[in-house]
Amino acid sequence: MEFVRHNWRYLLGAAMLHALFAGLFALTMLSLPHDAPPPQLAINAVLTIDPKLAAQAARSEKAARDRAKAEQEKAAREKAAEEQRRNEEDRKQEQQKETEQRAEAERQVEAKQKQEKEQQRIKEEQQVREKQETERKQKAEVEKQRQAEAQAESERKRVADIKRRQDEEAQKRKAAEDARALAAREAELKNQMAEEEGRTQAENAGVKNAWGALIEQHIYRNWNRPPSARPGIDCEVNVTQTPTGTVLSVKVGKCNGDDAVRQSIEAAVLRASPLPPAPDPRVFERNVTLLFRPKE
Repeated sequence: MEFVRHNWRYLLGAAMLHALFAGLFALTMLSLPHDAPPPQLAINAVLTIDPKLAAQAARSEKAARDRAKAEQEKAAREKAAEEQRRNEEDRKQEQQKETEQRAEAERQVEAKQKQEKEQQRIKEEQQVREKQETERKQKAEVEKQRQAEAQAESERKRVADIKRRQDEEAQKRKAAEDARALAAREAELKNQMAEEEGRTQAENAGVKNAWGALIEQHIYRNWNRPPSARPGIDCEVNVTQTPTGTVLSVKVGKCNGDDAVRQSIEAAVLRASPLPPAPDPRVFERNVTLLFRPKE
């Protein structure tokens, strides 16, 4: 198909030339007489062609060949020119591509050099900053150590001065407290002697026993008997109170009851606060031991 596309003119000329020869042959055959004698067994025939027609056909064929050759040469020249043009364009594109590649390579080299210079500058600046920071830290550490030593020395002096003043004040307080304690002991001794004497008299009169009975009854009235309480409860109760009867603490000592009984007794004492006051202040006791023996 490529051959036909490029040489169609020559092929057309050749076809026309053959068609001309075929037409001449047909005319020759038509010009022959139709009443020819019947054929013989042996026939000698000679085909003759008009010289003018043959010369004309030859000239036409030569002209067709010349035109085909001219067209072929023209097509070859056009093809060569087109190939040369394409080669020239390819060469220019290749040159342009090489130029762009060289320019890009140079740009990359320049960019890389610029980047390396920038990195080197940043590295140098970082080294300078690190050196300055190291020097600053060293100076700060030296200054901090100096201040710490100065502060420690000042603190030692301050502590020593405080201790000295505290020792002096402690000695003064101790002397004053010793004097007050001596006076208080003497006064307390006198009061104890007087109270003991009055207490002895009051106990002899049964006042203390009566007061203890009042306290026990008051506690019994505030006691809620737990289900686990069995008959014959006998518990020792230690109570700490104020002179006004306010219960400060309560603790159950020896007791034949379980934990529920113990807790109920402690709760009863706390609910009974304040306890009945002593009929005679001389029989008052801060710490009282009671026997919790409720009636059945």
